[in-house]
Amino acid sequence: MSRHLNVLIVEDSEDDVLLLKRHLRQGGYLIHCGWVDTAAALNQALSEESWDVVISDYSLPSFTAIDALFMLQKKGLDIPFIIVSGAIGEEIAVSAMKAGAHDYVMKDNLARLGPAIERELREAAMRRDRYEAEEALKESERENREISREFRALLDNIPDSLTLLDSSMQVVWSNLSTAKLLNCNPDELANHHCEKLWTDCSARGDDCPVRKSFISCQVEKAVIKANDDRTWGVRAIPISNRHGQVVSVIKMASDITRQIQLREEASRAGQLASLGELAAGVAHEINNPINGIINYAQILADQFSEDAENQEIVQEIIDEGERIANIAKNLLDFAKARPEFKKPVSAEDILAASLALTKSQLNRDGIKLIIDMNPGLPPVLAHLQQVQQVILNLISNARYALNQKYSAADPEKIFHIESELCSTPGGRLCACLFWTRELVLPRRYCPRLWIRSIPPNRVAPAPASA
Repeated sequence: MSRHLNVLIVEDSEDDVLLLKRHLRQGGYLIHCGWVDTAAALNQALSEESWDVVISDYSLPSFTAIDALFMLQKKGLDIPFIIVSGAIGEEIAVSAMKAGAHDYVMKDNLARLGPAIERELREAAMRRDRYEAEEALKESERENREISREFRALLDNIPDSLTLLDSSMQVVWSNLSTAKLLNCNPDELANHHCEKLWTDCSARGDDCPVRKSFISCQVEKAVIKANDDRTWGVRAIPISNRHGQVVSVIKMASDITRQIQLREEASRAGQLASLGELAAGVAHEINNPINGIINYAQILADQFSEDAENQEIVQEIIDEGERIANIAKNLLDFAKARPEFKKPVSAEDILAASLALTKSQLNRDGIKLIIDMNPGLPPVLAHLQQVQQVILNLISNARYALNQKYSAADPEKIFHIESELCSTPGGRLCACLFWTRELVLPRRYCPRLWIRSIPPNRVAPAPASA
């Protein structure tokens, strides 16, 4: 079967060119032949076409086969270069081979030309394949290095601690977050035992999620408390080989301290909401008997209108009953769900309603309450229940602080509530309430609650449903 061959012949004798063509055709090649006899023509032929093989006479009038070979090498062409000469000595032939010629054939033995070309074409193909494989390998290595850099950057920017551990609990790899957590360089963690790095870990031995994962071949989870009061959610993820054996485990630790706190706060809020509903129900149930007591006491007051001593006792019953009724009303108002809108409210009224719910606790704790309220405080545009909740929280905090400092009754156990008028840079009046613990903190260090007032002409009417 004939094979196509693009051959470039470097020869100054036309007869020798014809002879070479005939031998190549006899060898079974369908040839496309180029013929040059000068260096310039060779350079042009190499630039314009792609050749399978170059056959060159050793000595030409203007240059030699070695010059032609150097031209190929300068262009970076890996083309079989075969010297065909009638008068080349062994020493010259060896020198040409050392220079890079692939073979040489004597003109009186052209029978070797076909096999030489066949061999060199195979070797050239092998070199090309090897070169392509090497280039593909280099490209693959570059891609792998790039992927590795990107993957490392991705893992290092994950805020969670990631650690790869082998079956002996030795660290194989860790990300930057782990190194920051342990205050060291990531490269310093390799080959260290897990328990020596996390000395304050509360999950050790059989409780360790990593050990469990090696045994169960499944993802294991644990919640771990650290010595710094942080809580960590740990997941151990097994990595198996093709035989299904767990060879390593990834330990991922996330700081869930804030989540735990939010969960506890949500639970506490739910409990408080339930307690508020219960308190509202109790207050509602108290209203009827209290109103009955007040009404009966009023009847007695009418009967003892001429008896000053009994009249005074009955009036005390009425006053205390009304006080209880007022406390129940404030509790119901605080617990009642209302639409969220702002309306003008009096800071003095909010404080009075809040103290009605807490005054008995202050008295029971032996806290002396001093109130200096400015009667000229302007109304403020606010959510009534929200502001009342803030004031209740501040009263509760002040009560807690005083009880911490004075465990028993003390003349200095004083809770002082003051108010003052001030103005903002824009000229608006503000109502300022601030709480002090007399003889405990100077006024300039006291916590303050600033409530911005609204000018009377900007007070919007409350919705009809309010």
